[in-house]
Amino acid sequence: MDKYYEVLLKSQPFLGFSLEELRSVLEYLNANPVSYPKGSTVFNQGEKITHSGILLEGSVIAESVSYSGERRIIQTLHAGDLFGDVLMYSEHDPTPVSTIVREDSKVLLLDVNELMEKACNPLCRKALVNILHGLADKFWTLNRKIAYLSCNQMRSKIAMFLLDMQKRHNSQTFIAEYSREELASLLGVNRSALSRELSRMQKDGLISFYKSSFKIENLQKLRNCL
Repeated sequence: MDKYYEVLLKSQPFLGFSLEELRSVLEYLNANPVSYPKGSTVFNQGEKITHSGILLEGSVIAESVSYSGERRIIQTLHAGDLFGDVLMYSEHDPTPVSTIVREDSKVLLLDVNELMEKACNPLCRKALVNILHGLADKFWTLNRKIAYLSCNQMRSKIAMFLLDMQKRHNSQTFIAEYSREELASLLGVNRSALSRELSRMQKDGLISFYKSSFKIENLQKLRNCL
């Protein structure tokens, strides 16, 4: 477990914990890494979730399957990412996604019921508060995604996203925390089409970019895209 402490201290439930507090709460919860081989699932679509997971190492994706059998990647998880936290508080609804292991991975599972039952422990209570803060952040992210999807034109979607980033960073130069694939999923567009439109916007003098680094060259023109 020792080699995962650095990852856990950066994960949502344990933000602000000291190393000693982390060790103490993990021992109190008797929480240990669980190994998942490539091709296995942590949570299956349609199951009722009572745990959340923190990816410690490996590669996991969240995927949904439509009624027609079409598969869609919802999220790619990285070391330190918390997943399953939204639906584990749902009393009746099953998970609409499966979390599929793409390479041998290790996950720390947290039992929400146990956390709530042991909330008299200040460290368990602190972890619960952190999880709730994370849920609030995910709510606002979802709220913004709905706003992006409501835009009819791709340039408008991109402009709204970039203006959101400019406001968040209080700068016209920033690094977006999304890969092209993740950004395309967030905006609800095709990845190749997204890359082409970004290139057009750069040619039109609205922005300049390199990978995930962006600079808004003409703020007013970008606002006019909305």
